[in-house]
Amino acid sequence: MQEQKIVLEVSNLSKKIGKSPIIKDVSFQLKQGEVLGLLGPNGSGKTTILKMLVGLIKPSAGTILIKNANIHSEFEKAISHVGAIIENPILYDFLSGYDNLVHFFRMTERFSYVRIDEIIELLKMEDYVDDKVFTYSLGMRQRLGLAQALLHQPAILLLDEPTNGLDPEGIISLRETLRKLAAEQGVSIIISSHILSEIELICDSVMVMNDGVCIESGLLSDLQNGTTTTQPYLFTVLHIEVAKKVLQDHVGVIYHSNGFSIDLEVQEVAALNRFLVTSGVDVIGIERKDNPLEDLFLHKTRGAQS
Repeated sequence: MQEQKIVLEVSNLSKKIGKSPIIKDVSFQLKQGEVLGLLGPNGSGKTTILKMLVGLIKPSAGTILIKNANIHSEFEKAISHVGAIIENPILYDFLSGYDNLVHFFRMTERFSYVRIDEIIELLKMEDYVDDKVFTYSLGMRQRLGLAQALLHQPAILLLDEPTNGLDPEGIISLRETLRKLAAEQGVSIIISSHILSEIELICDSVMVMNDGVCIESGLLSDLQNGTTTTQPYLFTVLHIEVAKKVLQDHVGVIYHSNGFSIDLEVQEVAALNRFLVTSGVDVIGIERKDNPLEDLFLHKTRGAQS
């Protein structure tokens, strides 16, 4: 199996405001096609790191290499590989979604109407892309912002709390799109979030941040203890009756009003999720009742504060 290429390398990154340290000696790598979760409570430094990765904030120390280009000494070369939504996407409300995409894409040297059409199809925006943006729901605005970030075919996508304000169907759709980008197009993604369940459903690896410090990092499977013993999982779904028909041959399923519980090994969770989705069941949440990642997160963050 070919080793994945490193597309982002962050070394000894620090940021001070006055004499107050905000980010303290953070180092990590991001590989091609990897989805990295930047996990931590509000105020832990997640957004500050993302802003430094796109040059909005200058580090006090450390280096950022994007496809071997230094973000500070080779800014244009480095940033050409990055797409980002940090905080809220900037959009022109009285233009249509399509005209927004044309406007932003013309700022690059890669403008192509064909590429715009590809992104609209990829993100399933055909039904509303010609409407004025002021009529858009929050989910539609998020999707348009994502389209804008993807137009120039970036190698790296940075998303700051991307599921904020989305309804369950919007979260499912975003999750599926991001996994498809990573798996089929090799896009490397960093997702900043304070929501453990979302990180577990989409990410390959995780960095736990607290008070500007990386207090734990590694593959998600390793941080979940790499256990092969079964543990109880709660699946939340949109249509429980559909799930019951699909799972009628599965043993050990306990149904609830909006989902079901089942004992699974770690590697079986993703397989069951894929089976449900391909069978027409909309999964909106998977919660591990005995959750090592949650235990680790609480132990590390509380320990760092004591």
